[in-house]
Amino acid sequence: MKRVLIVDDEPELTEVVREYLQDRYEVAVVHSGPAAMQAVAGRRPDVVFLDINMPGASGLDVLKALRRVDASIPVIMVTVNTEVAVVQECLREGAFAYVPKPFDLKYVEHMAALATQPARSDA
Repeated sequence: MKRVLIVDDEPELTEVVREYLQDRYEVAVVHSGPAAMQAVAGRRPDVVFLDINMPGASGLDVLKALRRVDASIPVIMVTVNTEVAVVQECLREGAFAYVPKPFDLKYVEHMAALATQPARSDA
């Protein structure tokens, strides 16, 4: 079973997403950047959903740290912030995709599936 790590400081939101995905994925939830780094060090996830706006370390800071630890982990940024510059910076720093809040849970599941599918070879 593929592993999903959800990093968001809103416990109610993370619980809804965890419950929605738990039949198809092994889901871990943490509520801060430092906890995200510990979770990745403990057991590598197949995809990370990472909130941009969190107290303490921002999602962008955590994204940069994750890229240094393991650049192969797809990271999908999640936020209510729709500023184009913020989205562009996340993508420049290696984010796999961006999902705005509020979001459709089916879309979140679709993004998890895309991020965890094996790389295709067109040869």
